[in-house]
Amino acid sequence: MKRFGIALTALLAAACNGEKAADPTPAAPAAPVYKESWFSGGDAAPTLQLHETQYGLHGRILDQLGKFYPVRGISRTETSLAFTVPSLDAAFNATKTPEGAWAGKWEQIGHPAEDVSLAQLPGALEAQPAPDGSDARFVSLPDGRQMFIHCIGSGTPAVLFDSGAGSDSSAWPGAWQETGKATLACTYDRAGLGLSDPGPLPRDTSAVANDIEALLTAAKIPGPYILVGHSLGSYHIRQFANTRFDQMAGMVLVDPSGDGQEARFMAAIPKAFASSKAQMDAMKSLNCVANLRAKLVAKADKLAQDCLGNDADIIESYLSEVDAMAVVSTEQLTKSRRQWGALPLIVLTRGDYDKEMPPTFSAEDRKGMQKVWVAMHEEMTALSTAGKHITVPGAGHSIQRDKAQAVIDAVAEVLAAARATKP
Repeated sequence: MKRFGIALTALLAAACNGEKAADPTPAAPAAPVYKESWFSGGDAAPTLQLHETQYGLHGRILDQLGKFYPVRGISRTETSLAFTVPSLDAAFNATKTPEGAWAGKWEQIGHPAEDVSLAQLPGALEAQPAPDGSDARFVSLPDGRQMFIHCIGSGTPAVLFDSGAGSDSSAWPGAWQETGKATLACTYDRAGLGLSDPGPLPRDTSAVANDIEALLTAAKIPGPYILVGHSLGSYHIRQFANTRFDQMAGMVLVDPSGDGQEARFMAAIPKAFASSKAQMDAMKSLNCVANLRAKLVAKADKLAQDCLGNDADIIESYLSEVDAMAVVSTEQLTKSRRQWGALPLIVLTRGDYDKEMPPTFSAEDRKGMQKVWVAMHEEMTALSTAGKHITVPGAGHSIQRDKAQAVIDAVAEVLAAARATKP
C-alpha cells in the first residue's frame, strides 16, 4: 500500500477519544467516539474511507494515483452499502459477503460497469512523507467531521489562507507556496468545499470562524496567526479576529467583501446588483441541491452545468455561505466589531473594474461599484492603527491570480511586522 501515501502526509487524524476526569472530581460525560474504517480493493481498485460524525457518515475515495475524491449520499446497513462520487461521475452499490467485504458494482458514467470487492483493512493506511516535505492531512473536529488542511514550510507565526465563495484550498498556489519559504503556510477547505466534510447549516461567518479555531487546534498549529482572506473569506477571518483577537498576529484582506455589501450595492447600483444575483436565483429555481441528491448527475449534464457542478454538498455549502452574508453574517460581524489596535494589516483592492464584470454593467455601474468597494476597504483599514490600504493596478477581483506578487509582498510585509512586534 506504499502508493497510497506518496501524495499526502498524515492522511488520517485519530478518532476522538473521551477522557475521564481524575477523582475526586465528578466524571464528566465521555466525549463521543467517532469510528473510522478503511476498505481496500487492491491495486486495481479504489480504496474507501468512511468515518462517523455527529451528523452521519462521511467518506472519501482514494484512487490508484493517490488522489482523494469526496463520497456523497452514503447509505449503509448491516448488509448493504451505496454511495456516489460526483466528481468522478461514479456510484457504488454493494452487499456484504460472508467474509465481511463489500462486493458490488462500480458504475462510472461513460465506462463499463466493474465488479469491485472492498475488504475492510485492520487499521488505517500508513502515512508517508510527501516528496516536497509538505503536510497535507485530514484532521478530526470534536463532532467527528474531518477537514482538509495542507501546510508547507516552518516557522512562526503560521499563516492560514481562506478562499472566496465556492473556492477551496487550490485558490492560493503562488502566494501559499512563496509564503511557505518564510514560515508555516497553510491552506484549507471550508466545510462542504474541496475535501472537507460538509458542516451543519447555516454556514454563516461565526460557524466558519468556529471551524477555523477547531481546525487549527486539532491540527496542533499554535497561535497567534496571520490570516489571509479573499472576498467572502474576509468575513470569516475578520470574525475570527473580532472574537479571538488574542490569537491574531496579523491580517491580509484580498479584495475583501464588506459588511452589508448587498444593501450598499442595491442602493448604489440597483440594476447591476440585480444582474449579479441572477445566477444565484437561477440555481435556487432549479432546486439544484435536491435534484442533484436525488440521483447521480454527470458533470456534463445541463443541470450540473446550470447548477455550477454536480456535487450537492458543495453547492449547498456555497449557497448557504452566500445567503448568510446579507443578514446573518453581517449582523454577526457588526455585533462583534472592535478596533484591532496596531495589528499589522494590509487591505488589497482591485484596480481593474472591467475584468469579470457582467456584460450588463455599464461604465456608470462600474464606477458605482468602485466607489462602494473602496469605501468598504477604507473602513476595514481604519480598524487598525497600523492598517495599510493598497490598490493593485491591473488586478480584477482575483488579485491572487492576476497579480500574485502583490499578495506575496503583502503577506511578507505583515509577517515581518508581526515578528518585529512580537514580545
